[in-house]
Amino acid sequence: MSQANTIENQAITATPTWRRVAELADLVEIFDPEVQVCSWQREIDTAIGNYLSEIHNTGEFQVIETLSPTTQTRLGHLPEGTGRASLVDDLSFLGEVVCELMGCSEVGLRLARVSRAMCPGWHIDRTSIRLVCTYQGPGTEWLDDQCIERTDIGTERNQDMSFIQAAEGEIVLLKGALWQDNEALGAVHRSPELAPNTVLRTLVTLDPLWST
Repeated sequence: MSQANTIENQAITATPTWRRVAELADLVEIFDPEVQVCSWQREIDTAIGNYLSEIHNTGEFQVIETLSPTTQTRLGHLPEGTGRASLVDDLSFLGEVVCELMGCSEVGLRLARVSRAMCPGWHIDRTSIRLVCTYQGPGTEWLDDQCIERTDIGTERNQDMSFIQAAEGEIVLLKGALWQDNEALGAVHRSPELAPNTVLRTLVTLDPLWST
């Protein structure tokens, strides 16, 4: 079986096609033509996890909004509680990261709690560059070796390839097939499987938006 290389059990050496950087500012390395995945591990406010645990009775949910550096998410119907403000602040921070990195004026935000893998097979997003952050539960997985033939990434022979798994709170940038000169490339990644009777996965994705 594949073994996810985690920060807890071994040091990670990035390949030329993905990088785990030391500082937030180093996320600009995603613009390197060879790099398909760039991530930054960080500590997040523990109040966020506490809040998400407190509202576990909410079950699955999805919040879709458009944010700008001057607006904050309303979190839809999610209830009030200690830590909610910390979650709002962190989502605003992630939105600012995308806007500054991509030079866009807005981002499309999708915050979701799920009970199953949304995209369990290896795939490439038809996007430019997407930010993904998992607040609770197992993180996004990407192939350790991004130098593979992409025409058959969903086939069985690719299911047991070595992969990296993001930690909770880790900012992951995934370069998509719509990025300039990246048509035949794109980050090969997938959603993690959730074991039965475990905590649901809560994650956010942010896509850059430009005014037309």
